[in-house]
Amino acid sequence: MIVTTTRLKVASLNRRQLIQTILPLLRRVRDERGCLSSHLYEDVGDEGTSILVEEWETQAAWNNHLQTKECAIIMGAISVLCNPPNVEFKLLEYLAGMEALREFRTPHE
Repeated sequence: MIVTTTRLKVASLNRRQLIQTILPLLRRVRDERGCLSSHLYEDVGDEGTSILVEEWETQAAWNNHLQTKECAIIMGAISVLCNPPNVEFKLLEYLAGMEALREFRTPHE
């Protein structure tokens, strides 16, 4: 699985324009083959910061997405409206749920 996180610092003057540009595109991104999710979140602890999180089934699906018009428009909007743009791409090799937390927190003899 590929997870991308993009931290967006945007001035209040540009915030509305950024959201109006990105949100309609995310609907189309979610329809791309291999897209598990694509969401824009607001950081409640840091006004003016949003986080774009996308999950992809495979590296190939993500690579295909990078070639799309939607990706180009999103990255263009980020580069113009956000200061500074911060894009991080992370590869998840292991995913666990609450059972892993319980196992870790349970004392072993």
